[in-house]
Amino acid sequence: MALSFSEDRVYVGAYGFCRDPEGHLLLVRLSEGPDAGLWTLPGGGVLWGEHPDQAVFREMEEETGLLDLELVSIAAIYSHTYHRTRDNPLPPLHHVGLIYELDPLSCQLRTETNGTTDLCRWLSEKEARGLPLTPLAEFGVNLAWPG
Repeated sequence: MALSFSEDRVYVGAYGFCRDPEGHLLLVRLSEGPDAGLWTLPGGGVLWGEHPDQAVFREMEEETGLLDLELVSIAAIYSHTYHRTRDNPLPPLHHVGLIYELDPLSCQLRTETNGTTDLCRWLSEKEARGLPLTPLAEFGVNLAWPG
């Protein structure tokens, strides 16, 4: 039997679900790619050979400057399939994200420079729901504030 290959891809990411003592959720704004200008959970792709636990800490430091984080648990697993359409001519993609609940020991943020994000903020539910969000961010906001 011959194997069939397609352009379909799976992208595995590790993301931080991080709240400050007042209950604000940490989100970042994407600065490049098809979702530029949208807000999402901080994090990103797991590098070849990298454990997702390490990836989430690396990405959090890159995108938010947060170094002092305690890993609490895996809060959820995100799965979303992006299909090719007239509005989305990119190859189909299955995005799988491990959402890590992280406890910040310091809440002092630093915006990433020359990277994939250009802003990071602690946001209330009202503020977060008022922003243009990626599907991953919508998932995270609903995780933070169900219903």
